[in-house]
Amino acid sequence: MEEEILKNRYEFSSDGKAIIDVTVGAIGDLFNSFDKRAVYTRRELDQDFVEYITDCVKELGTVDFEIMINIENEFNIMQENTLRKAVKNHFSYLFSIEHKKIRLEFKKFVFLFVLGVFLGVLVYKMDISENDAVDLWVGIFSEGIIVAMWVAFWEAISSLIFGFRPYYSNRKMYHRIVNADLKVYNSVSVISLPSYAK
Repeated sequence: MEEEILKNRYEFSSDGKAIIDVTVGAIGDLFNSFDKRAVYTRRELDQDFVEYITDCVKELGTVDFEIMINIENEFNIMQENTLRKAVKNHFSYLFSIEHKKIRLEFKKFVFLFVLGVFLGVLVYKMDISENDAVDLWVGIFSEGIIVAMWVAFWEAISSLIFGFRPYYSNRKMYHRIVNADLKVYNSVSVISLPSYAK
């Protein structure tokens, strides 16, 4: 059923890859309009273009794809190479951001787990017996440490189970985009770009 939906929404190439088709008037339309004075190699890609590509890749799931960009105005080989480099650099940057988030999430997990272990050892060393001779404040402090210990362990487990998944998913998606075939063409001629260098 899902395969039929994708076939109705996307064209497929002869080798079975879904085609993510983008049509713009000029290459400049694919770049952020707020930094027009910057050269293309230093300009950010247009956010609508980036979101469209990522939304399509998410929808396609594990289906292989290629990106076809139709530029209605004529363009030269230098502009073509610049576009290719800009797309690769932008999604490579997004890939690196997700990688940094994974590292931060891992540090968070380690900190919370070590904190939980430390608090557990502290409770064990205090060895507060349940009797009336124990001062009230000592009992409250001990109970507080126990609660904090379980909270730390719970947050660590939550981070391990749920925290890493979106970052790994996004990183995988950006990696697929970086390594996808990109073809640029217009109504006059068709220019095909090979796969990105890995």
